Amino acid sequence: MMIILAAGLVSIAAVCGYIVAWRRANRCYRQIAALLLGLRDGDYSLRAIPARGGLGSAFAAVNTLADGLMGTRRAGIESDALLGKLLGAVDLAIIVIGPRGTIMGGNGAAGSLLGVDAEMLVGRHPGPLGIAAWLAIDGPNRFETPLPGGTGPWDVRRVQFRRGGRDHLVLVASDLSRALRDEERRVWRGLIRVLSHETGNSLGPIQATAEALQRNTTDPAQMRAGLALIERRTRSLASFIRRYAELVRLPLPMPEPVLLGPLLQRIADLEIRVPIETTISNEAATVLDPAQIEQALINLIRNAADAALETGGNVTIRLDLITPQIRITITDDGKGLPHTENLFIPGFTTKPGGSGIGLVLAREIIEAHGGTLQLFNREDRAGAQAVVTLQC
Repeated sequence: MMIILAAGLVSIAAVCGYIVAWRRANRCYRQIAALLLGLRDGDYSLRAIPARGGLGSAFAAVNTLADGLMGTRRAGIESDALLGKLLGAVDLAIIVIGPRGTIMGGNGAAGSLLGVDAEMLVGRHPGPLGIAAWLAIDGPNRFETPLPGGTGPWDVRRVQFRRGGRDHLVLVASDLSRALRDEERRVWRGLIRVLSHETGNSLGPIQATAEALQRNTTDPAQMRAGLALIERRTRSLASFIRRYAELVRLPLPMPEPVLLGPLLQRIADLEIRVPIETTISNEAATVLDPAQIEQALINLIRNAADAALETGGNVTIRLDLITPQIRITITDDGKGLPHTENLFIPGFTTKPGGSGIGLVLAREIIEAHGGTLQLFNREDRAGAQAVVTLQC
């Protein structure tokens, strides 16, 4: 009987011990669950109490995770604050579009541009603000949209990023009007400087000759020489002004299918003053205005020939088809290009009697066809290269 009673007491003690251990473990598990739920919800201030054994290790790991997440969040808050201050100091208008297509935020410049306080932009749709067209990822970058902050034109850049697993869009808008006005003033200053220089070169001798003729009208030979000089300078000035007028009145290209090989070879054959070596791909076909491109290439080849004449050198012309581009390289054995930064300033010339219009006209024509014109000094020896790139 005593044995049975002892066995019963042992069983009861074991069950009680199991219940206590289960309740303690259950309480620890609930504590861990609460901590993890807090971390999920962004509450990193909760900490588990120290314990021994495996549960103590688990508590310590959770506390370490909470500390790490707290530090990450603090760093994120500080970074966001710094970024906010930086964006506030930028003149560019910066607008963040959320995944639902509404504005999530913008800097002060964006508020000024849209005529709304920056804080009031949050949650608004871009449509009523007049910038819905700016959101198209594959759309244009330049817009003429009149806005409360100005009439534009606006240059809009788009940057996509993901946050919280969802797509967002950043719009960065800059006002081009000031840059265009600065460029316009720079061009006008250059134009006035060139015209003043050219007219001064012509009108100065004319004035001096006229004054000399007024003082002495009895010498027929001096009269004839003076009138001849006046006629020459007047004709030169008229030619200069006519070339400028041609540059301003350059018509739009009238494109048609053209094989560039035969066209370039025909132009090269016109230059007989210096030896010209050609390497031409007859398969280079494109759509362009043949008359305009011919005029541009004539100017470039003539310049190369003029340079080669000074040194007794040659000119080489190469036409390569590098899909999707066509490249024309004109190389001369001349002295090279001095003051390369001035080459495309109207009126600048290094040749006696040059007008300084040929290179400018050639570039205008080539760029009107969607191409580029670049001029370099040769690296292997003295001389220069003109590289024309056109689209196939």
